[in-house]
Amino acid sequence: MNAQQPDQDYQALIAAESAVWSAAACALAAKWRPDWTDMQRTRHYAVVDGRHIRQLLALVQPEQRVLEIGCASGWLSLEIARRGAHVEGIDVAAEAIRLAQTYAESHPPRGSIRYRVADINYEPLPSAHYDLVVAIGVLHHLAEVRAVLERVQAALKPRGLLFVIDPLDTPTANALIAGALTFLLPTQVRYRDKVRHLLRLRTQAVERMKASIEARGLSPFEGYGRHQAPLEVIRALFQIEQLHTHNAFTGYVIANLSMPEWLATLIGRLLLPFDQLAVRTRLLQGLSYRLIARRA
Repeated sequence: MNAQQPDQDYQALIAAESAVWSAAACALAAKWRPDWTDMQRTRHYAVVDGRHIRQLLALVQPEQRVLEIGCASGWLSLEIARRGAHVEGIDVAAEAIRLAQTYAESHPPRGSIRYRVADINYEPLPSAHYDLVVAIGVLHHLAEVRAVLERVQAALKPRGLLFVIDPLDTPTANALIAGALTFLLPTQVRYRDKVRHLLRLRTQAVERMKASIEARGLSPFEGYGRHQAPLEVIRALFQIEQLHTHNAFTGYVIANLSMPEWLATLIGRLLLPFDQLAVRTRLLQGLSYRLIARRA
């Protein structure tokens, strides 16, 4: 890939990527404001990743310069800016950025916030400028993982921090547990259709479950960077200070439950201790990792 001039095929794909995540941002905004006070009550953050977001927020200091890559509707960038930081949020999804800008204008933070549409695969970054770079659910979408992380490393100040949450590949054991739970619990698929699908797929059922967990085909770049070993690239370029794997099956299961938010959250909280025990005892692998790394 030419880092200076994306070709027409790439431009078409990134436009399609923008459309997918713009639609996703609008659908989410129809239910929840792009604000951490709302987002922390959604089933995913209430059960799975809320504690990691709070850990990130605890790192933020007033007057720091922060970049969030893939900021979506901007709720996390805004919350970081409320702690007195000067934040830039970038995303390829133009409609998500519009939502972020509109909400931030009516809810100005203590620090400063600037949103813009940008493709991090090609976006130039200032040298030694940021105290903190945040990438949540981003690295597995990148066209060129190493090239982007090299630019992020150069854009961090000496001893600056990188905060990442991103998925790992799905082992068969995780797919079996997640499949069993979504078969037993109410989802948007009717029970008789679940039985039909299982009988039709037979030996392909596990592979289809892996594909569903990894959201293959959700967008043009979904999983594109997954096989570029982003975690290993981070190990090579940064000094990892904390690395935590989590979410063996709970996140996927609760995302598919068809029930009120409070009930899905309750079920997720009941499942989570078993999930954590399975990861801690290495019966199952965590499907996500959260890391804090420092520019060496």
